[in-house]
Amino acid sequence: MQRKKCKRFPSLPQIMRKFKIQNRLTIIFLVVSVIPILFIGFYSYSIYSKSINEKLSKSTFQALTLLNKNMLTELNSYQFLAGSVSTNSTIQERLAAVPGQTAPSNAAINITMDNIYRNIYPAYVQNVRIINSKREPIYELGYDGIPDDKYEDIIHQVDLNTPYDSLNYVKSYRTSNTIVLGRKINDLNNIDNQLGYVFVFIGGELFSKVILSSVDLGTGSNIMIMDKEGKIMSSSNKETLLGDSYYKDELFNQIKKQERLKNHSFTGTVNGHMQQVSYINNSQLGWYLVSTVPFSYINSETSKITTSLLIVISIIIVLCILIILVLYASILKPIRQIIAFCNQISYGDLSNRIEDYSKDEMAVLANKINSMVAKIEQLMKDQKSHQKRRRSLELQMLQSQINPHFLFNTLNSLRWLAIINQVPVLSDGISSLAELLRSTIINQDEQITIEQELQNLDNYFAIQKIRYADNFDIEYDLDKSLLHSMIPKLILQPIAENAIIHGVTDIGGKVLIQIRIYLEDEHNIAIEIMDNGKGFDTTKQGNADKLSGIGITNVAERIKLQYGDSYGLFITSTIGQGTSCKLTIPR
Repeated sequence: MQRKKCKRFPSLPQIMRKFKIQNRLTIIFLVVSVIPILFIGFYSYSIYSKSINEKLSKSTFQALTLLNKNMLTELNSYQFLAGSVSTNSTIQERLAAVPGQTAPSNAAINITMDNIYRNIYPAYVQNVRIINSKREPIYELGYDGIPDDKYEDIIHQVDLNTPYDSLNYVKSYRTSNTIVLGRKINDLNNIDNQLGYVFVFIGGELFSKVILSSVDLGTGSNIMIMDKEGKIMSSSNKETLLGDSYYKDELFNQIKKQERLKNHSFTGTVNGHMQQVSYINNSQLGWYLVSTVPFSYINSETSKITTSLLIVISIIIVLCILIILVLYASILKPIRQIIAFCNQISYGDLSNRIEDYSKDEMAVLANKINSMVAKIEQLMKDQKSHQKRRRSLELQMLQSQINPHFLFNTLNSLRWLAIINQVPVLSDGISSLAELLRSTIINQDEQITIEQELQNLDNYFAIQKIRYADNFDIEYDLDKSLLHSMIPKLILQPIAENAIIHGVTDIGGKVLIQIRIYLEDEHNIAIEIMDNGKGFDTTKQGNADKLSGIGITNVAERIKLQYGDSYGLFITSTIGQGTSCKLTIPR
């Protein structure tokens, strides 16, 4: 019986060999670097978020404590006004009077209140009302008021909050938000004897605009004053409905629950949104000072950490990829470089070299290939040099076949023959032709002075005057300080030929050709050849082609090759006025 061979599972190295080197390096770097950073980053984020919430709770409660003190300070002046009224002897006498007894008149009460107002009258007082124990008013400032049934609710709250003042929210006749400060008036001689009530109407702006709005806990936050029943008396948020419960007592019920647990800051849900809630209970005035900060604002701060963490992780991933690419390139780049170089050699490009300054085996191979290609390139250069030298010798042999001296002697003989026969036009033409040929054939300098070029131009004009029957005149306007400046030889002749051909043709009178040489600026020389011939329209393609012959094109290209693209030949022409060709070269 044959044993079955056990199937061997591939080892980890064998599994890794199924992936490319680049992929293997990527996995290793991700496992070693990115995963630990992600763990540390998110752990730090959770710790930091918790720390922010705790510090925010403490700072918010401290802000509410200071805000509560500020409000009590602001209310002192209104309480002092109520105290001044309740302890005034005239008002005490009026309230204590029984039927049939002489009591201070209404005028005396008004004078008394005016005297009190002179000493103290806070800015946001809207009304002051005094009533006796029978609920009958004995004084009212009269700027604003509320319905009588509201007074009964306020009196009930004052009785419940005795011996402290009571604060109540009401809507006045003018539909303004008003806080009514109510206080019992007791007989100074018998403290158990109640004489009446005094009510100080305070504008709601004192709390909403002056006190509460001075503290900003963040976007979407709200600071509110609630009475002991949970109704909102004032709020820093203008959209909050005053005089009613906040989201059906959802928040106030949570505050009462946390108050029993003696927690002044807690996390709660209001209208489906998580809020950081802090509160202070002022038992003397019977109010709650409450702040809410939405978690969306808190998370907006911590989200910055998340963004920074993601940026750091992204940078690390990018760095890992770069490191992987570097390692990968160190392995495969030399091989690919040699293959690409061999492809270039196969196409006949021997100018490049393999740039590998390492000390490994691939670098040695690259240097050997470079040496081989350098020898091949040198052999090809030597071959081209020999061919060029051969063509030069052949040209010299061809030129030597025509003896220049023979040519000039012949022209000189013809010139003297013209003089003997008294044909000065022919004599001058032959003389100019000889000088022009001498400058062209014998003088092999590529650069000559402007003065020499003008001499060649004079000789050319002399020959052309014979051809065109002296049908043009020449004028020179030269800056003599520039005559020794160097220019390419025979650069002006094609321009002069253009002026003669296109200026003289089909014109009745003589054409004037003007040549100006001047310093255009500190560094540039301008040579301008103008004629007053018939001109042409440069915007039409057919006319523009008139100047695009071999001579003119050669001049423009020679200037640009010699001096650069900022120099060259510029042509302007106007029909009936002539043509101007301007040449610019460096000084």
